Amino acid sequence: MKWNRIYKNIILGLMTLTAIALFIVLYSDWERRTRGKGLTEDKNIYTRDNNIYDVYISIFPTENDAGDMLDLSAFSLHTSGNKDYNPVLDCNIQILKEGETPDVGGDIDSKNATIRVRGDTTRGDKYKNYKVKLENNAEPFFGQTNLNINKETQDVTKIATKLQTDLLADINNIFSYRTYFMRVWIRDASLPKEEQKFQYQGLYTEIEQPNKDYLKARGIGENTVMYKANNFAFAFSDVLRNTDDPMYDEDAFETVLGIQAGRDHKKLMEMLAAVNDMTLDFQETFQTYFDEENYLTWLAFNLLMGNEDTVSHNYLFFSSGNSKTWYFVPWDFDGALYFKQFVDTKQHPLSLKSIQGLNASILHRRYFQMDGSIEKLQKKMEELLAKWITKRRVAELAAPYRNVLEKTLSIPPDDGLAYMPLEELNLYLDHLHEGMITCYELYKENVLYPIPVFVAQPEKQEDGSLKFAWDPSYSYQGLPVTYKIEVYDDAMKEPVFEQENIEDTSWVLQEGLEPGIYFIRVSIMDSEGHEQTNLERFYGKIADGSTAEVRGWMEFVID
Repeated sequence: MKWNRIYKNIILGLMTLTAIALFIVLYSDWERRTRGKGLTEDKNIYTRDNNIYDVYISIFPTENDAGDMLDLSAFSLHTSGNKDYNPVLDCNIQILKEGETPDVGGDIDSKNATIRVRGDTTRGDKYKNYKVKLENNAEPFFGQTNLNINKETQDVTKIATKLQTDLLADINNIFSYRTYFMRVWIRDASLPKEEQKFQYQGLYTEIEQPNKDYLKARGIGENTVMYKANNFAFAFSDVLRNTDDPMYDEDAFETVLGIQAGRDHKKLMEMLAAVNDMTLDFQETFQTYFDEENYLTWLAFNLLMGNEDTVSHNYLFFSSGNSKTWYFVPWDFDGALYFKQFVDTKQHPLSLKSIQGLNASILHRRYFQMDGSIEKLQKKMEELLAKWITKRRVAELAAPYRNVLEKTLSIPPDDGLAYMPLEELNLYLDHLHEGMITCYELYKENVLYPIPVFVAQPEKQEDGSLKFAWDPSYSYQGLPVTYKIEVYDDAMKEPVFEQENIEDTSWVLQEGLEPGIYFIRVSIMDSEGHEQTNLERFYGKIADGSTAEVRGWMEFVID
């Protein structure tokens, strides 16, 4: 008996060791597959599905946590940028093949999902974007149970998300998304039965939700943290804390970073501390915490698509297992492909476009000052254009989209939401690749300018003087730079004062300023005459009398 127990313990021990070894192998598989190779995935998970799916959503009266009964009309109360108001309603969703309608005898009056409005600035639009969560009694849509059904009202092409995700599906070192075209009908089940008609909402695009299922489909294990940038430029924030911090507030945390996967933020805080530590060798920091091939691919792709709105939002990043490495994933594609007559109409100086706007992020600003980084980024853009974003490939992908647009854009409500007539849009699509080439040329032009800077709020000194200060600039070309200060009052007609040829990063106005509202611009000039400005902005009236975002100026007040 004694020996039997010994043998049994030995066998159990061996089995335990085997299990531990197997766990280690599986747990570290992601790290082994990616170490030194960039971000890898099985590209076969993406299929070229250009079909239209007809989607019928019945929205039911639903009691909220306060005991109030809400119905579809609650969605009309959304306002742009306000995520605090976010009612969730019960619904029934039927996802059918093109041309199919719900069976007359079918059950469209039973709940099989919930629905809420998603997005940010589009929340106030008449036609909303929706988040639909399928329940157990609903069949998953190509494996998805969380559906992002987007109206793309801000997309000039109406196919920007589909085209870019289909392009990304072929590109190495970066993840993409499975995306589908949908036509949507909505029925308000709170109305009298005879008035409950499905109302056509037009063309939508459904994009895969980046969550644990998304990561699992790409071979990434459970021990992964992933965030969506809401207002995050790799700077510290009082609300970014780990979960074991007594001051941790998840709702406050998510105003800066949306939590897509994982609940422990230690890895994030460690990386942030390193990125913001100016005493550390940044090249070593970057190599420790980021994969350069993935990072360059993400940057290059956004720049080629003309998607400059990625400084503090519209991207995700994640880290898996025991690895310290973080990887970037694009997100929110409808602000790209604004070419030709749809170039940015805001008051953005040319010098702040393309790569230069990215300097508002601490991570990007420090990386761009590393030796060889600008050349690497240009080389990556050239690689993408040569291998994956060719004129032929863009035309091949866009061709079947035209059939979708012809079926939808000429009828309400899409005919009234289009940026241009269908005939003109087809011509626009013919020149998409030219627009991407233009973005590449813009990059090469913009790196000739010094980097823009942030300006500090002016400080009133004890003697009544006023101190102005700003971050140091830098020339990608290695040229010397000087600074110029201009200060205007709120009339913005003549400068209150200006000072040129400043070599330091501060200046004191001895006589100070009278109480009032002022605007400051700090210009940076290199020795070859390339002039840059600061990164701040304000909203004010422009030449035609309308109100717009004006970049390159900071508003301040003297009491």
